[in-house]
Amino acid sequence: MSTRLVVRRIVVTVSLAGGIFMAVENLWALRPAPQLELSPSTTWITEPLAADGLPDYFQAVMDLEPRGIPPEMNAAAAVWALIPAARSPDDVIDHSQAHLSAADQRPESDRLVMPPPPPEGMEAAEAERVLGECSRTPWHTADHPWLANWLEENRSALDALAAGARREGWCPPRTLPPDTLPTERFGPTPALISLEIPVEGAFRSFSKALLARSMLRLGEGDTPGAWHDLDSLLRYGDKIADTPGPLVCRLVAMALLSTASRATQTIIRDGHPADKLLAEMQRSLRSAIDWAPLAESVDTFERLMVLDAVTVIVANPSQPLSPIPWQKPPFAILKADPNIILRAVNQYFDAMVVAVCLPTRETRRQAWQTIEDEIIARKDASIRRRGWFQPWYEPMSEALSDRTVVPLIPDLKASLDTTDRARAALVLVDSTAALERYRLAKGQPPASLADLVPTFLPAIPVDPLTDASLGYRIENGRWTLWSGTDPADDDVDELVVRGPGDRPLRDPAATQPAPADPSPEAPSPP
Repeated sequence: MSTRLVVRRIVVTVSLAGGIFMAVENLWALRPAPQLELSPSTTWITEPLAADGLPDYFQAVMDLEPRGIPPEMNAAAAVWALIPAARSPDDVIDHSQAHLSAADQRPESDRLVMPPPPPEGMEAAEAERVLGECSRTPWHTADHPWLANWLEENRSALDALAAGARREGWCPPRTLPPDTLPTERFGPTPALISLEIPVEGAFRSFSKALLARSMLRLGEGDTPGAWHDLDSLLRYGDKIADTPGPLVCRLVAMALLSTASRATQTIIRDGHPADKLLAEMQRSLRSAIDWAPLAESVDTFERLMVLDAVTVIVANPSQPLSPIPWQKPPFAILKADPNIILRAVNQYFDAMVVAVCLPTRETRRQAWQTIEDEIIARKDASIRRRGWFQPWYEPMSEALSDRTVVPLIPDLKASLDTTDRARAALVLVDSTAALERYRLAKGQPPASLADLVPTFLPAIPVDPLTDASLGYRIENGRWTLWSGTDPADDDVDELVVRGPGDRPLRDPAATQPAPADPSPEAPSPP
């Protein structure tokens, strides 16, 4: 046999073997993708299950929130009852077991319409600007008669709102639009994405009215009345923050607490409160600083909401997730493996839970930055090539997970920052009240914050933004207290408080109106 013939046979044999290998390898790689597994590493929960056999994430979320609180003990009911019918979720489906009956709602004339309608000749934007300004600084009826008249016209609603803060429970309704049912798994949008939070959203708007009334009372000399309204905001913020829920609810609570804290600083600075009222402020501020752990919301509500959305994307039998837009059988064999994508969700959330539980602000921020860097890297990564005998759906699923999971991951940095800043605002104003109490008692500010312990503060306050002591110094008889970085100039910052340099001491024999009755459902002072 000639050498040429031997070589030809070897080439043909190798080519046939290679062709057979490639055919077998591709047939192996085209086997159907696995079905969704119910396990903690994929769906995170294995019950309750919906009729289609998939996890019922909607019911799981509803089961996490408090239920069964009577309306008369439910602070959320006091807010719900004030939402105007035209803007309230009366016509939507409430799946929270917290919906109030029509008899529980206040008359339409007693509900609170926000923002206040501008007077004739004033643009809505200008009226909104005035309301914002009057929510931050003391003012008088003569400054903005139209706004003062509106506050008086809505006095009953605002009194009811302030009184509702003295109720013990917080059980807000959770609603869906009329055309959305939690049993419709594969509707236009996942059920949890459609979930509405009517009470928290409305209260964020209502709070501006209470702030404006507080600053009006302060400007006209009613310091106890001004504090009563601010104390109501602190109580509402504390209730919302202390009830585990979606991160958006926590952001509302942090905004309320920060805003009320800054306004309380104004009362201390401009209202000349007596020692008794300052002590009451401190008690309220300290009770408002203990919240449900951030990890509780991340590890339950946010995780379940993202898993619900991803499950709808990857497990929808009518729209299988695939890079092929005209995906129909027999090409369904190319659809993604839902387990790979769902595991990616849980890995992200496991890392986020670890991040928010770290002991210091700096370590929490570093941990989130690591997660954020990984998110960016995965989003920008190219699709990996398939390896030998590797199913097509494996590299395809990893690539699709980057495109489906990454946009749904919540921005944890915003939640971390707002939580730290709200806590810093509360600590700052508590220390401000302690400094003023010391000045009233001693006639001058203390040389250091250590002098406030234990009479006016239980311990030297720790700054949530630095994990060290709050900044404090005295210059020319005027003290400066701050959270975060040392203020280098006189620019106003929400986390910097400058004490009075020459404020006269209050005559101990002088009397002030008694603070508002903090008992449940107590009306605010006139």
